[in-house]
Amino acid sequence: MKVDIEDRVALVTGAGRGNGRAIARSLARNGAKVVVNDLDEEPAEETVDTIRNEGGTAVAAPADISDENAVKAIVEEAENKFGTIDILVNNAGAGAAQPFIDERENALWRFNIETDLWGSIYCIKHVMDGMIEQNYGKIINTTSIHTKNGVAGTPQYDVGKFSVLGLTKSLALELGRAGIRVNAVAPGHTKTRMTEDFPPDLEEEVTGRNPLGRFGESEEIADAVTFLASPASDYVNGHELRVDGGQQPVDML
Repeated sequence: MKVDIEDRVALVTGAGRGNGRAIARSLARNGAKVVVNDLDEEPAEETVDTIRNEGGTAVAAPADISDENAVKAIVEEAENKFGTIDILVNNAGAGAAQPFIDERENALWRFNIETDLWGSIYCIKHVMDGMIEQNYGKIINTTSIHTKNGVAGTPQYDVGKFSVLGLTKSLALELGRAGIRVNAVAPGHTKTRMTEDFPPDLEEEVTGRNPLGRFGESEEIADAVTFLASPASDYVNGHELRVDGGQQPVDML
């Protein structure tokens, strides 16, 4: 996808691999300077190297986004280097879940909510002042196909993603007044680490319940994010863009 985001500055969380790496590369190919966040330094640097080899501009910013002080530090460093962050893609997320009746220690609830919801809140909180000052910004949050209907057996993951959708809807109404568009992309089952270990019967059920008969590609998710990050979507606000091939519900139990 080719759009004009020349000289915009983008922060992409969870960009060390999978959909996040594809998003960072797409934004860079379209002219953005990309701050590549990941929990681990090595995959973040690998994404940066890929972008630079493709002629783009990027820096690595490894950090745990569930730690507000870490988020504040990477945003300050990025702003010192590039100026105001114009585009924020809250892509980092937790994927661990198990049936409600099996989860007795609450660890998975905390992990999903701290990463998905609080990580997104911290990132938005620390980039929004610059966006408000310039009366412009694009915030794209990653939700999930699970926000269409919920999925049996993954309540912790579902709650994390539904909370991000609620945050998106609410902040679109509030921050839209300051020229900031807040939207979400809801990926379907995509070829990433989250799906590579699906057993054959589950993979067959997923593709069998998808009108297109296949998993999505990370580049297809990246194209949707790039559209929402570009001027082409300036009149889109508070929207959850589904990129799932029309996937029908799948039971994970």
